[in-house]
Amino acid sequence: MEENFSEKKVGFVSLIGRPSSGKSTLINTICGFKISIVSKHPQTTRFLVRGIFNDDDSQIIFVDTPGFHNFNSNLNRGLSNLAVRNLADCDLVLYLVDTTREFGDEENQIIEKLIGCQSRLIVAFNKIDDKNSKDSIKNIVKEKLKPKAFCEISGLNGKNIDILLKSIKECLDLGHIYYPEDYVTDQTIPFRITEVVREQIFNTTTEEVPHSTYVEVDSLDVKENNIKAYCTIYVEKDSQKGIIIGKGGKMIKTIGEKARISLKDIFEREVSLFLNVKLNLNWRKKDKLLKKMFQLE
Repeated sequence: MEENFSEKKVGFVSLIGRPSSGKSTLINTICGFKISIVSKHPQTTRFLVRGIFNDDDSQIIFVDTPGFHNFNSNLNRGLSNLAVRNLADCDLVLYLVDTTREFGDEENQIIEKLIGCQSRLIVAFNKIDDKNSKDSIKNIVKEKLKPKAFCEISGLNGKNIDILLKSIKECLDLGHIYYPEDYVTDQTIPFRITEVVREQIFNTTTEEVPHSTYVEVDSLDVKENNIKAYCTIYVEKDSQKGIIIGKGGKMIKTIGEKARISLKDIFEREVSLFLNVKLNLNWRKKDKLLKKMFQLE
């Protein structure tokens, strides 16, 4: 493949917002590919996930961050700090506001963090096509922030995404691209597998169970036509093992089947997935483990 050395509008754009504001959905829509996992549960994203948008005149690397959450656990505190730390490392900040919700403490906390970077800030009001979209939260945010641009969008349906991209490009400098033009993400195969398995845990279990799990790849065999992965789902209470496994193994079978279908679509090859469940008692309270897993401070 011939390398392209021409300059384009390039840069890293960090998304920040409350949990369930639609950051992951927006990145998936812009990139036209499943980059970030999505579920109905808040606080699904736990890592900095990069989605790469390429067109004729730009390469924009969107960084999906954990939702900024009120601090009710070491993990939530660490994930929120991770999102804030990433602001300093990016060229542009995209603050995604969920217009279906009332303005609250979490919005106030986010705005406090954004006051110092308004010169490289864009605010996108999301879910404007939802019947529950409210003008009140838009008016409050407009009073408190003076960014480079305001945009009204629907990340789910793609409404006004072209306007958002135009605003982003106007704020970026010309430079050489960071990734080959056919890249849509820099995620590794093991990372993508663990995230998709975790997504299906979120989509098939309820209450605190999905938040109480993490997934590791124990062994991986990648070939041209197929991938074979052995993974362990860790829970923090012994009672949760039974929930994940399900009666007669039905739940873990469902999780595995749905994850396999999604992974087959992502990797465009057959995927064999073998899941096991183990207990790591109260893992969310183990600071050393959290720092290792999520690069938390």
